[in-house]
Formats: sequence, structure tokens, C-alpha cells
Amino acid sequence: MAKVRVRFAPSPTGFLHMGVARTALYNWLFARHEGGTFVLRIEDTDRERSTREYLDALIEDLRWLGLDWDEGPEVGGPVGPYFQSERSDTYSPYVEKLLREGAAYRCFCPAAELEERRRAAAQEGREWKYDRRCLDLPEATRKAYLAEGRPAAVRFRIPEGRTGFRDLILGDIEVANSEFDDLVIARSDGVPTYNFVAVVDDMLMDITHVIRGSDHVTNTPKQVLIFRALGARPPDYAHLPLVLDQDRKVLSKRRGAVAVREYRRQGYVAEAVVNYMALLGWAYDDSREFFTSDELVSAFDIRGVGKKAAAFDPEKFVWMNAQWIKRLPVRERAERAVPFLRAAGLVGEDETSEQREHLERALDVVGDRVKTLGDAAEQLGFFLASDIAYDTIAVEKVLRAPGAGDTLMAVRELLAAAPDFDPATLERLLRGYAETRGLKLGAAIQPMRVAITGRTASPGIFEVMSVLGRTRTLDRIAKAQALVA
Repeated sequence: MAKVRVRFAPSPTGFLHMGVARTALYNWLFARHEGGTFVLRIEDTDRERSTREYLDALIEDLRWLGLDWDEGPEVGGPVGPYFQSERSDTYSPYVEKLLREGAAYRCFCPAAELEERRRAAAQEGREWKYDRRCLDLPEATRKAYLAEGRPAAVRFRIPEGRTGFRDLILGDIEVANSEFDDLVIARSDGVPTYNFVAVVDDMLMDITHVIRGSDHVTNTPKQVLIFRALGARPPDYAHLPLVLDQDRKVLSKRRGAVAVREYRRQGYVAEAVVNYMALLGWAYDDSREFFTSDELVSAFDIRGVGKKAAAFDPEKFVWMNAQWIKRLPVRERAERAVPFLRAAGLVGEDETSEQREHLERALDVVGDRVKTLGDAAEQLGFFLASDIAYDTIAVEKVLRAPGAGDTLMAVRELLAAAPDFDPATLERLLRGYAETRGLKLGAAIQPMRVAITGRTASPGIFEVMSVLGRTRTLDRIAKAQALVA
């Protein structure tokens, strides 16, 4: 087999969303697993909707995901340019070749006339296909039309018979050619159409495998026919199952699919995004869920991609993100959390080494309570803020409860005299206090929790107090005492 060459060919008409990003990922994984080449090709011929903003965002998002390309924008390569808008001179010779060889013909039918024929067919309840009335125009008529400058599209002549191909995921697919119109490969303004330019680009770029969404399955037989008419071998095809949203509708920009950069803004980490995307339609086995990018490259097999549509589960995604944040070394976790904490005013620009150490210890304690880096401010606020806000319901329900004030006073004295301020020592002291007072441990702990964190739920309170340290812990208990005095 020739060395694998795959391409990801997005249109910069919107931000990269998860369904399209998964297509990029599967192409990248296949190329890396096979030791092949990953080509990034920009299909930017829709000049009204293609923007520099979307292009820059696309490149930035792919790089953030770690999906580097071997050929394409900012990298170059031997078969460029890699923007379709810069390849307009490439396609005309191949249109002319098909015209010369009788595989294509000029269609002079005006658009309004074609639309009228479509409407008439619809009203009569019959399927409409182009009737080939321009296929056998007399040569003199054709020349006369061209001489007078009459606009003409170019149509590919669909041959008789059937067209089949073996899909690496869906298996053997074969259709009757009679199902297809003689498709337009160049509009009357000379601009070539998608099915044609995709074939020419794939041919000239030596693409060996086309991996794309199953919504393109209907295009593939047409493209196979064009490849053959050009005297080229079609690439192998693999059509990925579509990704569905919570309403079981196809994940798409039109339905408000969340963009990769929005997940990034919310504090999802690239490791989790890549891991979760990989599992949207592919599985290594029945149990394994966590993979690094390198592990995915090693394990990925296109034959492991299923035929059924994959369901995007936001709850599973956020769970996986929390697990990945927790798996990061604590220094890396802190480094990634800092921009979010800085935006919340919890970390300054001139952060000291002592403050960073305090942050790292706090992150260790909260564990997977940080679902996204955007949650970090909420989960770490009482560790980092010099002053905390108290939940009013917690104050009334817990701090103003009978006996809570006595508990705060007694425990504050115990903590002030504690020989050490590590979690084990603090737990021993609180348990001893509860036993001597005939209290359940929770009755002694909960007033402390609210006093120190301002809320009724937190990570282990002994670990929290140890990270805060003796002075801040005692100060917060004193503040709570004053609040309910």
C-alpha cells in the first residue's frame, strides 16, 4: 500500500465544533498510527462566509488540541497551495479534459428555466432530474451559443451501470448510476463545484484515504466516477458515524453546536477534549476510557469505528474533564488554573512562590470537585480569598443553631493549642471533642465547616484547615463568632 496520506478539509465559515473536530482527530490518528501524512486543506471558496477570523480560530483550535499537520497553512508542502481560493487555475484544465473526452458537456439551460422544470415535476408528483436536453445539441448550435456569449455550466455525464466502493467502516456500497443527475462540475460563471474540486485536489495531493462524516456517503459514488473519468484511482473511503446531540439531532453549527474554543473558554482541558472525541464512535475495548494522545495513536484502528451514530453526552464529558484535571501533575494543574483565578481576582500578577505552593495544596485537596478550570474560582475561593462571604441559609441553619456558638468557642481553643496543624492531628482533636461532649462528629464539624468556608459543603474539613493554616483558620472562626454574636 502507498504511504498513507489523509486530509482534513474544513471551510472557515464558523468556529470548529466537536463533530468536525472529531473528523480532524480521526484523520490525524489514522495518519500518525500508520506513519503517514496529515494534510490540512482549507476549502474557502465560499467567499461571503469564509473569514480570516474563522481561519485563525481554526488553526489555533487545532494546535490547542495537539493536531499538528505535516502539510498545509503555515507549514507549506510539495503539493500546495493548500487554500482552494488559491487553486482556481488548477481546475480548468481538468474541466477541459472531460469536455474533450466526452465525459462532460456544456449546459446552456438558464437557471430560471431549470427551476420551472423542477416546480412542474413537484406539482405532478414525480421525481425531477436533468433531462440532458443539452447533451446532444448540434455542434453548430453549441458554437453559436458560445459565440454569442450565452452562459453555460459544465455537467459531468453520468455513465450507465452501477458504481460501488468498499467503505472501511460501512462495508460494500453500490448504487445505480441512474439515481444521479448529470451533476454540474462548473457553474456558468466558471466556478467549479465541490464534488469536482474535491476530486481534483485529492488526486493532485495524492490522498490515499478520505475519512469524513457519513453525510458525505451520497457524494462518494459521484466522486468515484469523476476519479475514473480523469484516469485516476479513487482513494479508500471511511465514512464516520454522525455525532448526535441530546435531542438525537445531528450535531451541527446550525443547531448551535458548542465550539471547541467555547469549551476551552469554559476551562476544559485539551487532553479531555481529545480523549472524549476519540470515544465518540470508536472504542478500544469494552472498558478502557482514558487515553493520552500518544496512547490513542498507538491504539487507534479505523476498523474499530462503529456504524451507528454516536451520542454526545455533556455530563459524561464534564466528568471526563474533571478526571483529566485531577490526573494532571499538581504544578501543571495550578499553571492552567491561574488565568481563570486571575480573572476572578483571586490570584495577582505578582504571585509569590508561597502563594503558588498554597494554591497547589488547595488543588490537591479539592481533587475532582474542579469539573472545569472555570470552576476553579468557585471551588478554591475560600482558600485564596482574604475575606469570605457566608451563605445566609448556612448561617441561619448551622451557625445560629443551638449549641453552635459553644462549639465554635471550644474548638477554636483546641485548635489554638494544637501541637501540629496536619489533618491527622486536627481530626484526632475534633473527634476527642465530640466524644467528650457526647456529640456526633458531624455536629462538631459542620459549624466549623461553615465558619471556615462560608458554605455547608466542602472538601474534607481537616485537609481544608491544614491548607489554610492555623492563623487563617482561627481568624475565620472568630469572624463567624462575631457574625452570630
